[in-house]
Amino acid sequence: MGTTLESAVVIAAVITVITMFIVVPASFCADTYSDFTEAEEEILDEDRDISQEALCTFLTGLSENYRMIYGGIRDALSDEE
Repeated sequence: MGTTLESAVVIAAVITVITMFIVVPASFCADTYSDFTEAEEEILDEDRDISQEALCTFLTGLSENYRMIYGGIRDALSDEE
């Protein structure tokens, strides 16, 4: 077995990696949420008239984002099996 110092270094590295797995996706989600709220405020702004083309482009972008996210999750789950 290794020394106590080696064990402490390995445990610290494992905790750091686990923390990164939690913090990085959380910050990505927070950035995505702030982008969404800004886009939502822009759409719901009553002073601005939205054209059909702009609305269609916005909804297509949202649909494509969901496809990418759920496709990635599906691929990740199918690789594990």
